[in-house]
Amino acid sequence: MSYESWNIPNAILRETEAAFLRGDHEVFAIWTAASAANASGAPSQSIDILRCIVPAQEPGVSASGVWVHIEGKELQRVQVENFQRGERSVIQLHTHPGEDVRMSLLDREWEVVRHVGSLSVIVPFYGRRGLHSFDGVNVYEREEDDWRLWSPAETMQRLVRV
Repeated sequence: MSYESWNIPNAILRETEAAFLRGDHEVFAIWTAASAANASGAPSQSIDILRCIVPAQEPGVSASGVWVHIEGKELQRVQVENFQRGERSVIQLHTHPGEDVRMSLLDREWEVVRHVGSLSVIVPFYGRRGLHSFDGVNVYEREEDDWRLWSPAETMQRLVRV
């Protein structure tokens, strides 16, 4: 399911920005929404982001670049917690070291939130420029077969700070 707009509270933006600044390495975060946001099956115009999760993770560096690894049992913990809270992971976010925020092959192989309609947000410069303007980020929307890159205009229109 695709939404016209994603309502993101400023407090969640600040919390995510703070998480990105915890180190000089890649950081991964997840945003959640109510799991029953559209139980009727009817098209919905917007979705409200409820929470930021920063799972336990281990950053790494190799000849191929930087990355972050999240253990399977940590991902399971997140899913169980989401279920108990009536939530669902809907947006995955992670940082890249420079301005290149293209989705890499490794990003595609290690995707965490991957249902149709979910988003993957890649933030430049390890998040040091913040998220409030979404300047320089790439936003990808999961479609049936792949991720579709949003244009900067689409990002500014569909990601709504509340």
